[in-house]
Order: sequence, then structure tokens, then C-alpha cells
Amino acid sequence: MKDSKEIFAKLKIGDFIIVGVILAVSLLLFLNSFFPDKGLIAEIYLDGESFAVYDLSGLTESERVNVGSCEILVENDGVTFLSSDCSDKLCINRGKLKKSGDTMACVPERVSVVIKKAKGNDVDAVVF
Repeated sequence: MKDSKEIFAKLKIGDFIIVGVILAVSLLLFLNSFFPDKGLIAEIYLDGESFAVYDLSGLTESERVNVGSCEILVENDGVTFLSSDCSDKLCINRGKLKKSGDTMACVPERVSVVIKKAKGNDVDAVVF
């Protein structure tokens, strides 16, 4: 088995540059996930039909919205399910929707929330 000194002795300066670039790009992508998107719209649906649309960048104070038996908190930095009559509470445990493409549905109550960018900046696809 080779020890680490032998392995590092065979590496060239270009190898270290490639590793450094990969680490820098990874760090930038990681740090970008902590900053919220700007110019977002929250669309709330009940029974598959639009119930309300909020421009999150235009909100000055938070609003509580009752949709069916769900209570939703709409703020300028995201949307959160506060309460629901469903049994599993997955919608509440999801946390705050902050990024374009974030989606959450309370299936038993037929309520869903979709976060989108303002017109002209729509998301083409979301892959999980």
C-alpha cells in the first residue's frame, strides 16, 4: 500500500489547480443556497384553482391567510404553513419556502403553495 507521501509526490501543479477550482465552485454554490431569491411570487391554490397570488418583494408586513382548514403565513422572505387539520403535518414540517421552484402541498386539505420568480424569469423545470 502506498503512503500519502508517494501519492503527493506524483501530483503535478495542474492537479492542485483542478482540485482548487472544483473546491471554489462547490463553495460558491453552497454559499448561494443561504441567500434568498429576489422578485418572488407566491401562488396559493385550493382544489387546483388559484386562490391568491402574493408579490413577496412588495410585502411590508406579514399576512396570515386561511385557505380551507390551513393557515399560511406569507412574509417578504418566504411562505410557511402554520397549521392544518391533516393528520401527518408534512406541510407544517416542511418549513419556509424561500426559493424559486419551492413547492409544498397539503394533500388531504387540497392546498398547495408554489414559489415562482416574477414574469420573464420563470423556472423551466425542478428536479428532485
